[in-house]
Amino acid sequence: MVPMKGAVRVFIASLILLLSSASLAQNDEAQKRDEPSYPRLKLGGQFQLQLDDGDLKASSRRPVRNGIGFRDTDSRIDIRRLRLYATAYFSDQVSIVTETDFEAEDLEPDEVTLTPLDIYLKYQFAEGHHLRIGQAKIPFGHEFLKTSRHLTVIERSDVSRMFFQRDIGVGLFGQREKMEYAFGVYQGQGENVAERNGANDIAGKFEYQVTPGLRLGASGHLGVYRPERDVPDIPLRRLGIEAIYEDGPWKFEGEYIVGNGYNLFSNADTPSRGYYLYNVVKIRPPLDLVVGYDRFDPDVGSVNLSRSDNGANERDRFVVGLNYYFKRRPVHRFMVNYELRNELEGPSVSTQGFRVRYQYVW
Repeated sequence: MVPMKGAVRVFIASLILLLSSASLAQNDEAQKRDEPSYPRLKLGGQFQLQLDDGDLKASSRRPVRNGIGFRDTDSRIDIRRLRLYATAYFSDQVSIVTETDFEAEDLEPDEVTLTPLDIYLKYQFAEGHHLRIGQAKIPFGHEFLKTSRHLTVIERSDVSRMFFQRDIGVGLFGQREKMEYAFGVYQGQGENVAERNGANDIAGKFEYQVTPGLRLGASGHLGVYRPERDVPDIPLRRLGIEAIYEDGPWKFEGEYIVGNGYNLFSNADTPSRGYYLYNVVKIRPPLDLVVGYDRFDPDVGSVNLSRSDNGANERDRFVVGLNYYFKRRPVHRFMVNYELRNELEGPSVSTQGFRVRYQYVW
C-alpha cells in the first residue's frame, strides 16, 4: 500500500507530541509511584516472520493473500508484520491510540513503507463505555475485528477480508454484564484515503454471552464506495452472524457473512457470501491443534469458465495446524499451517502447501 504523505506527517507529529508528553510524565517526581501520573505513554509492538509455500502464492499484496487466482511465485520468507503501538494517556478518561505498520518488501530495509493504521482519540464517558474519533477498525464481524496477535490461523479467511478493515469516522463502543455493542459512522473509503463518495457509511455490532461457554453476535454495514473520483458510487451492504463456544480445552468459532454491492475481490457491484469454521484443541498448556474450513464466493451466480478467477469464482480452504506458545500473553508463538485450497467454479484448480510464522508481541 502507498501511504498518504499527509497521513504520515500527521502521525510523525503526533508521535513527537506523545514522546514529549511521556517525558513530562517521567519528570513529574511529585506524583507517588503507586498512583498514575498524566500525561504518560505506553509503547508496544509485534513482529511476524513468515514463510509461504509457492503453491499458496505470495502473501505480500492485498486484497488477495490466500487466493488461487493470483500470480505464480516461488516459496518465500518475509516480514509479514512489523508494527508499533503507542497510547498516550492524558487522564483516566482521555487517551490517543496509534498503531503503525512498517512493511519491508522482500526483507529490503531501504524499501520500508510506513503506514498509519489506527490513530484515534478515545474518550471514556462512563464505566465500560467509550467514544472513538479518528481512524480505527470498523465494528463488523469476529475474525474481521480480531487482531493478528490472536488469529486462530495464520491468514484470515477470504470472507473476512471482503472489504477494508479500517476507516475514518466516529464510533461508540461499550459493554455491560453479558452484552457488548459497537456502532459507528464512517466515510466509507478505507484507511488513509480521502473522502470521495456521496454518503457516509454506518456499521454496527452486537454480542451477547448466552451461557458461560456460548457467545453469539451479529453485525451490519450499510454504505457506498467510490473506486475512483469520477465514477458513480457503488452500494455496500453486509450482514454477518457469529458464534464462539468454549468448553475446557475445546474452542469453536464460526461466522457467516452475506454481502451485496462492492467488495475487494470482485471490485464491482456483486452479491457475495461466505463462512468459516475453526476448531481449536489445547493438547497441553503450550500447544494447540487447529482445524479449519472456510468457503467464499465473491460474485454469486457469475463464473469465469476460461481461467482461475479470484473476482468471480467460488473457492474453499481446509487448514490443519499447530500453534506452539512460548507465552500466551503477550503472545509469543510459533505457528504451522497446512492449507489445501480448491476452486469450486470454472477450471478445476487446487493448491496446497505450508505456511509457517514466528510471532513475538511486546
